[in-house]
Amino acid sequence: MIKVYTPFAPLDIFKEWFGDTTDYVRCENCDEVLSQELKIACLPIYFEQNYTVAYEKFDLLLLSDIEFNHIRPINEWLKKLEIKNYLLAVGGLEDYTVSGDVIYRPWWTFNLMRMNSPQHQVIANPQFDFDILLGAKKPHRDFVMAKCQKSFLLNTSIVNYRSVFTAPEQTDVKLNQHTLKILDGEKLKYPYKSANMQDEWEVNSEIDKSVSSIVPWKIYCQTKYSTVLESIHENVFFFTEKPAKVLYAKRIFVAFSCHHYLKQMRELLGFKTFSDVIDESYDLEQDNIKRFEMAFEQMEWLAKQDYEHIKTQTESIVDYNYRRLFTLRQETADRMQQMVYNKIEEIKC
Repeated sequence: MIKVYTPFAPLDIFKEWFGDTTDYVRCENCDEVLSQELKIACLPIYFEQNYTVAYEKFDLLLLSDIEFNHIRPINEWLKKLEIKNYLLAVGGLEDYTVSGDVIYRPWWTFNLMRMNSPQHQVIANPQFDFDILLGAKKPHRDFVMAKCQKSFLLNTSIVNYRSVFTAPEQTDVKLNQHTLKILDGEKLKYPYKSANMQDEWEVNSEIDKSVSSIVPWKIYCQTKYSTVLESIHENVFFFTEKPAKVLYAKRIFVAFSCHHYLKQMRELLGFKTFSDVIDESYDLEQDNIKRFEMAFEQMEWLAKQDYEHIKTQTESIVDYNYRRLFTLRQETADRMQQMVYNKIEEIKC
């Protein structure tokens, strides 16, 4: 039995790397771990935390990051300390790629699955077109809100844009200017709660940032389609709890995110999208404004179609995507654990 130095943290990163094995056990005593022949540290809060640890004394560092923007700083930190043997799990992809001793795993997606149980009710005749749950204020979400204000969808959908959700500020000057042109002097409706929204459909009696990990089942029962308004809308593939909700609930969706977001969903993560039903060419458009305009056009088009016909056409896709969430989680866990064992064998040689 080998002890692995694992400082206390709210995220169970040890289990991510080692699963349910009994060959390795977590240990918070650094000296005990360093007294062993094989010295492994499992660090859950990546490079910027100071555990007053002599990292260079370990044979292997296992690092985990749940966000999208730390890959380069982590690599710089590893290079500065001249750490050669490490494995890194990241939550997002800058420039859409990882290689070598780095693995991409969508932590926020898997966390949502841990925190919610399936509730696949049969929805008969939903009364509204879309759920457009905009979350924290960001440029691409301002765009969608502005488009809704000029569209019939504001009245036929559940559109919420609440100020209780906060996030680091994002800037997109061109998109912001375009949004102002759409509004044409009208004020952006923010914060905004849909007149179609009823209190009993809320995911919690208190609405704050913590509800982002809860699937809005009652809202889904009222709407035909969903929108995915990702955390990041350019340059980074960051697959979060937002798409996980709609996949978990077997929903048809239109996405507002980075260029090739749907392509990455298919090729990197193994999901299916709706190109046989919806014109998903918006995903191919690099320009943010053009991509979002094309996506919104598909929302308006979809709202005008026969819902039962669309549902029949997409039933096999949404069922597949739901199952794929679980196989993806298992495949990712298996791969992470195999990476650890391979690296340990490499070190022993």
